[in-house]
Amino acid sequence: MSEDQKKWISIMIVPEGGAGVKKWRISGRRFFYLKSAFIGACVFVCIGLASLVGLGFMYGQLKEYKQYNTQLLDAASKLNTIASRLERYEEREQKLRAIIGSDFQLPTAISADTINSETQLAETSGENTVDEFGQLIERQESRMRYVPSIWPVNAWQISKKFEITGNKRFDHLGIDILAPKKSNVFATADGTISFAGFDSRFGLLVIINHGTSGWITKYGHNETVLVKEGEFVVKGQRIAIFGGKDESSTGAHLHYEMLYNGKPVDPLDYLQEKPWMRIAQN
Repeated sequence: MSEDQKKWISIMIVPEGGAGVKKWRISGRRFFYLKSAFIGACVFVCIGLASLVGLGFMYGQLKEYKQYNTQLLDAASKLNTIASRLERYEEREQKLRAIIGSDFQLPTAISADTINSETQLAETSGENTVDEFGQLIERQESRMRYVPSIWPVNAWQISKKFEITGNKRFDHLGIDILAPKKSNVFATADGTISFAGFDSRFGLLVIINHGTSGWITKYGHNETVLVKEGEFVVKGQRIAIFGGKDESSTGAHLHYEMLYNGKPVDPLDYLQEKPWMRIAQN
């Protein structure tokens, strides 16, 4: 074969009957380029297919990681909320512990330190543990609704403080609160109205029994009573209108008492402090 013939390649298509033979003649150099391009295309297609498979696998993992990350963020948000609520309850517990003992102590398993511990969080089952914390706090929050902890009226002055002298005649088992005329009087915790009517000593009087918490609260010298005996009220609900007075009083005031298991306690020990409030020295 001559050198000239080596530079060309013939491609023939021969039908089965032998008629209509088709022939193409291309140079050897062009054939080399075509062959190289074909091989390159095959390699490119193989790489592309492999990449698509890899990307599909990576997408599946990414979707799974994204879902897991969302769960972690949600769990972290719940933990932050629970930790904040625990701090508030721990503050209340310090005030209440003096007279109610261990009844309202927070479980050690859900203390703020435990919740903030990364080791504890890593050893737990994540979402389930957070839900358990939340349920425990909700139960504690439900119990705390039966503990008097808010002011019964928008007070601006205490005209007479709690005082036990040893002589029942001179004992003052609550505080006398001054407030703007016609102010609303609120239930300081959830409970059932055990008395609502006229009392010879406290005028129009409301008494709330706060159930198994052991607390009872009394609201005396009201202008108007808005509730009935046997009615269930919630913390912050309006129960009376401020404005009554007793015979010895120089002006309208609300007489407010708190009793725990039948024992009178000083309401000022359990109400949020108001630095600007004037408090009588008795």
